[in-house]
Amino acid sequence: MGRGLYSIPVAFRILIVASLFLCGLREFARTRASEVVRIGVGEGTAVDLDGTVVDPLKASAGKVVVLMFVRVDCPISNRYAPTIQGIERRARLENAGRVAFWLVYPDRSESAEQIRKHEKEFGYDLPALRDARRSLVAESHAQTTPEAAVFDANRKLVYHGRIDNLYEDFGRARPVATTHELEDAIRAALNGKEVTHASVPSVGCYISDLK
Repeated sequence: MGRGLYSIPVAFRILIVASLFLCGLREFARTRASEVVRIGVGEGTAVDLDGTVVDPLKASAGKVVVLMFVRVDCPISNRYAPTIQGIERRARLENAGRVAFWLVYPDRSESAEQIRKHEKEFGYDLPALRDARRSLVAESHAQTTPEAAVFDANRKLVYHGRIDNLYEDFGRARPVATTHELEDAIRAALNGKEVTHASVPSVGCYISDLK
């Protein structure tokens, strides 16, 4: 008695030490995995179409960031596809890459395959994120699709709401838009100015209706 581990044959001592080492490795791996999950939850749980967690504000550090909330099955959202791409193209060409656009899909039932098909069908050439946990929805105060959120270079939300005033109500559209809130907000953010109207309700499909 009193000799503990040293009273056990050498082969068994080696086996015990090896087992303890493997248990330690498993615990370390489990702890690291949980840390990764916590990082995702704390900094945004949106993922790209390959399933990688992405924080678009960090990924576009130092830029004005525009999050465009869209759905594959929302008719108003789909009608805005050419407008969204036109605004992105002008912002990119006129501001030397100082503006970053991201498509955000908040409907957790939409698969990566469906989103890829949607992007191809409507000619989108923008990075897309799936926001199944609605972390970006919450951060942007988004309520409908389509809806835009504009963050300045310091990651401050400076605008959220409609793209323009083309739609007066669901099913009622003007011939052409007469106000352009999203482009006004981007311009203000680039120039370090306050957006005149920081929030303007958007007409479209309610995110709250999604499961």
